Amino acid sequence: MGLALQILCWGIVGIFFSIQIFSLIAQFLPNKKPVQTFEAWPKVSILLAARNEAKTIERCLQAFSRLDYPTEQLEILIGNDASEDSTKQRVEKFIKDKPNFKLFDIETNLGKALGKANVLAHLAHKATGEFYFITDSDVAVPKGWIKSLLSSFTPEVGIASGTTTCQGGNWAANLQSVDWLHFMGYIKSFANVGVSSTSVGNNMAVRAEAYWQTGGYETIDFSITEDYKLFKEVTSRGWEWHNLLNPETLGLAMHISSFSEIMHQRKRWLMGANELPLTWKFLLVIYGLFIPVLLVFGYFNIVLALKLWTIKFALQSLFIVVLVTKAKLKFKDISTFYIGYELYLIFMTLITSLFYLLPVKSIWKGRLYTQKGLSK
Repeated sequence: MGLALQILCWGIVGIFFSIQIFSLIAQFLPNKKPVQTFEAWPKVSILLAARNEAKTIERCLQAFSRLDYPTEQLEILIGNDASEDSTKQRVEKFIKDKPNFKLFDIETNLGKALGKANVLAHLAHKATGEFYFITDSDVAVPKGWIKSLLSSFTPEVGIASGTTTCQGGNWAANLQSVDWLHFMGYIKSFANVGVSSTSVGNNMAVRAEAYWQTGGYETIDFSITEDYKLFKEVTSRGWEWHNLLNPETLGLAMHISSFSEIMHQRKRWLMGANELPLTWKFLLVIYGLFIPVLLVFGYFNIVLALKLWTIKFALQSLFIVVLVTKAKLKFKDISTFYIGYELYLIFMTLITSLFYLLPVKSIWKGRLYTQKGLSK
């Protein structure tokens, strides 16, 4: 192996392990941020964009109906985004005897807003709450979701987010659950030392005052990652942010059973990552290069490659154990499960990178996504 290649490979390995160790330690840092209490619970608006969600929407709405929050202080606004299935009919049936649930057909675009951002832009104009809570139609939030996120909103905080993972069950669902938790754990680790990344668009809340200071989604340039754009606009105006990882704010998304859908979802995420700060792009590249570097080391020295992989596996597994413990999740056959996840992660990292580079269009919920916009 040439000297230049050795330096490059060892540099990537060193940075990668530094990130792993830092992320693990950061999970144990004490939370010094103050907790907000309310003499009376404020009015809250849940904004839900729904497009072709017939299979999941009722699960989401059921979770809303179980929220531990005064009904008179809670409104749930649902925007039907030109669904081509029975989403609208299912929502109408569910909310017919629930006056604080309201359904709206979204038929026009507001300003620059497209897709989910456009639905949220419309719903924000109809909302009367002091805080806007946002999730996705395939996510079931816990009953303490609102009160726990509200505890983050001291007067200087404009936006807060919880953590979302996939609901476990079969082996595929469990793997996706750990995968989501694993990568959202990095967001939490960096947040613990004050390094911003983004809010999580399927589990977030924004102060209405902070939202309208941005001009709303209709004035924000389109992005596949509309959550990051809002996060950036809010924090650029001096508002602080919080990120939470606890059972009270843990959203459970439905896992995706179709491999093709997973690939398109991940491609859309990577396209959205182009909006992230250079620091986060650098970290994503380092993470993506670790396995190729191991293969290079393995070609010249298989024993060294196996030692590096073992260290990586140990640090990663310990990190996940901490996250699973914090989220109070339970999985069966934990010893073999972590090995299975490692194999899954290696495979998905490689295949996602390849799929991203292929000239394949990113299609999600029947719409074509590009960096500049989406199809109608």
